[in-house]
Amino acid sequence: MTDEMTPHVRSRAAMEDSSRDLSYPPSPEALVVPVYDNHTHLEIADGENPMHYREHLDRGSAVGVRGVVQVGTDVATSRWSAAIAAREPRVLAAVAIHPNEAATLEAAGELDAALAVIDELAAQPRVVAIGETGLDFYRTESGSGRDAQLRSFEEHIRIAKKHGLALQIHDRDAHDDVVATLRRVGAPERTVFHCFSGDVELASILADNGWYASFAGTATFKSARNLRDALDILPRALLLVETDAPFLTPHPFRGRPNSPYLLPWTLRAMADHLGTDVSMLAAQISSNTETVYGTWDAEPVTAPGDPWADRPDADNPERDALPGRADDLTTEQGGA
Repeated sequence: MTDEMTPHVRSRAAMEDSSRDLSYPPSPEALVVPVYDNHTHLEIADGENPMHYREHLDRGSAVGVRGVVQVGTDVATSRWSAAIAAREPRVLAAVAIHPNEAATLEAAGELDAALAVIDELAAQPRVVAIGETGLDFYRTESGSGRDAQLRSFEEHIRIAKKHGLALQIHDRDAHDDVVATLRRVGAPERTVFHCFSGDVELASILADNGWYASFAGTATFKSARNLRDALDILPRALLLVETDAPFLTPHPFRGRPNSPYLLPWTLRAMADHLGTDVSMLAAQISSNTETVYGTWDAEPVTAPGDPWADRPDADNPERDALPGRADDLTTEQGGA
């Protein structure tokens, strides 16, 4: 069975942490006005009973999360993301090589081949974004690793513009270099800073350039004053919301497995901080999301249905997964 036909492509390394609560939180009160989760990783098995992507989506639908952008971080997860989007109407896909993966692939002489696969996947009709790509200087030291990240980032920008797709940026400890690259190369028309981690200064740069800021569960953390200060100055028309599941679970369930159905916690925290009505903010963010990616029914589902649906164990699918990646983050700064 190929990677894209399995319910999970890999496992979260933090599943091995015996001190972590591996139970999924209860569902929040449903939103009156639905929204989209514009960045999630349903291919990652997490929790004491890892959920099939259909269960993630069903639980999200029940609380007002009408669709997700499923995001790839390497060749295997990008192929999986595109394949699921082709058969599931609640899923659109983003495909890319994560910056940390780029450094590893370059060292092995495999980066160009991986980028060629991303270029091919970008042509599929329900692939709507190139991401997540960008720069991550948290785990990569100066030198050849950062050079590989930069080359990969620039190539992803080229692919996004070639196919007319949005760009989802992973920016960790690299704000200045990410902005400088976008200015030098030229940002795609729709550019999203996934899991926005900046401050008022970076938020001002986004506002000046019409770049989008996507807020994850980190915005609900008591220590994240910088995110809430940034939220105050960003135009509402540039706001998006995400889970980055299974990472960055919002307060009050920080550390437990995340899922699109928990998105209302982050949205309500944002609305409370901004002093606005939750439904009004949901309507604005839903509109913003469709501006960036299009509507979820703009391109029809063309692939056969879920390959797991007719299996004898469909209600309890296998939990096969590859070992967790070396860069699987267990800190609260960011996920994949």
